[in-house]
Amino acid sequence: MEILRENFHAELPYIREAINEAEFIAIDAEFSGLHTEPNRRTQNTTLEEGYEELRKSASQFLTVQIGIATFTFDPRNGNYVSKPFNFFIFPTTSTGYSSQGRCFLTEASSFDFLAKNKFDFNKWIYHGVQYLTKTDEENFRRDRIRLYNNDFDVIGIDPAIAPWLESAIQKITEWKDNPNAFNFVNISAANAYQRRLVFQEIRRIWGNELHTRTQGSYINIIKTTPDIIFQRQQREAGIEKEVEYARGFRTVIDLLSACGKPIVGHNIVIDLAYILAQFIGPLPPTMEEYKEMIHQTFPIVLDTKFVSSTAHSIKHLMRDSSLGGLEMLVNQVEFMGCPRVTPHYRHQRYLSNDRSHEAGYDAYVTGTILIRMLALIAKHELPPPPTSLPDEKHRSIKQNNMKKSNKVEKKLNEKVDREQLTEGKNAVLVPHGERLASNVTSAASAVSAASDTVPSSLTRPLGPSKKVSYAHVVQGSSSSANGTSTNPSRMQQLGSEQVQVEARSDENIEEKEEADDGWEDESIDEDYNQHHVQDVHVRPFSIQSPSFKDYQNILYWGRSNHGSIYLCNT
Repeated sequence: MEILRENFHAELPYIREAINEAEFIAIDAEFSGLHTEPNRRTQNTTLEEGYEELRKSASQFLTVQIGIATFTFDPRNGNYVSKPFNFFIFPTTSTGYSSQGRCFLTEASSFDFLAKNKFDFNKWIYHGVQYLTKTDEENFRRDRIRLYNNDFDVIGIDPAIAPWLESAIQKITEWKDNPNAFNFVNISAANAYQRRLVFQEIRRIWGNELHTRTQGSYINIIKTTPDIIFQRQQREAGIEKEVEYARGFRTVIDLLSACGKPIVGHNIVIDLAYILAQFIGPLPPTMEEYKEMIHQTFPIVLDTKFVSSTAHSIKHLMRDSSLGGLEMLVNQVEFMGCPRVTPHYRHQRYLSNDRSHEAGYDAYVTGTILIRMLALIAKHELPPPPTSLPDEKHRSIKQNNMKKSNKVEKKLNEKVDREQLTEGKNAVLVPHGERLASNVTSAASAVSAASDTVPSSLTRPLGPSKKVSYAHVVQGSSSSANGTSTNPSRMQQLGSEQVQVEARSDENIEEKEEADDGWEDESIDEDYNQHHVQDVHVRPFSIQSPSFKDYQNILYWGRSNHGSIYLCNT
């Protein structure tokens, strides 16, 4: 979505909503220049020297276009929905006239680059969104208040005018103290200097008790009434509306700062320097102070270039660390199954990839790259999932129920080698290749009852490579791998003592497994995660579209390895 001066304030509520609902925001910017002098960086250039050059450039060049793309997880399909915005920025007021008289530099190579990428310079100048820095905003508000209140800097009193001024103040005092006087008094003033002196002295002596206004060559003075107080409040509210309107694009920067969401960029240190210098205030003299300024403004900062060059799952695949190179990388076969990103239906401008180097498109691509890279990192580099799932209800219902069914299945399929039940008595030898497939519920009830009765045979053959315990035989296993049936008369020869021994053994196993089912340790069943299908949209740290909250945990988990930079590693 393209945002210009004409539609900025109309779309601002929608922009605010998009930022507040997003899980993270990607940004990108285009500049009027990058270097105030030929780039002389070498391998021996220190971080402080590089920052000093960046600080100088950010204070003299302009950010001419800013892209912001918000990303929201869609649980219906496990993908992400993006709302990219493309802002043209120009240092003017809402009236088209820049009262601040800003001066800025341009670099021929930068303008040439912008022109070759179809940057519309006319749109930038005639329709660019205005803005005020915090200092500009304070000055603008103060000037408006002083203008409405006739409040100006104190001026000296000419000795030749002093007698006239004393007479005027005396007349005002007598009028104010006379309860029978009219509700106003007029003071004649010959010029603007005399009027200014009267305004100044009235404010100094009576403050807001009296209200003054100019009517031709007279100064009209009345006592402050509730109506005048209300009008003054309305005027102050009008001043705030003027300030808000003139603040322009800096409102968006304030929203990004206040939301506390992760801010993502590609080689973002340059973008942040220009944005802070242009919309917040002058950059500090040292790198450490600059880092502090960044984190006060944007608490969480991620850099896709840093992630791609440090994550083991990514760097061996990477051939080009530029934004275009990473865009091609995340569409390779290694990233199959990673989440997809689609633009919102109101943001169809970037359905095609012919908008490269437009700030809004680059921000959209940057966020997409981050999502797909972190999905691959989650798949290959992370240790087992943490001790708690994001969705407590999902864990307690789905996983606990699955463990209960696994408990019975494990007991029935357990490889028990009981070749002889008791020494000196009849024995049942169970050959390899038998596996119980009877109903789980009937099997469990039969074991606990330790019945001596031989039930009917199983309804389907037993699986291969499994042994069946004696309790399973008593329950009614009649099919084996070689197709032979168990002799009922032989089983009836077994005494009830042997049956009870086997039943007690199975009961002990069952009690032990039930004790292991407790959730006091908040542990995760590895077999469940590996062999059972969960909903892909809630599976923790899965390649199958985890939400960004999981991605955020990934970065916090291994910050030095996975690129949550806080600018301390760059």
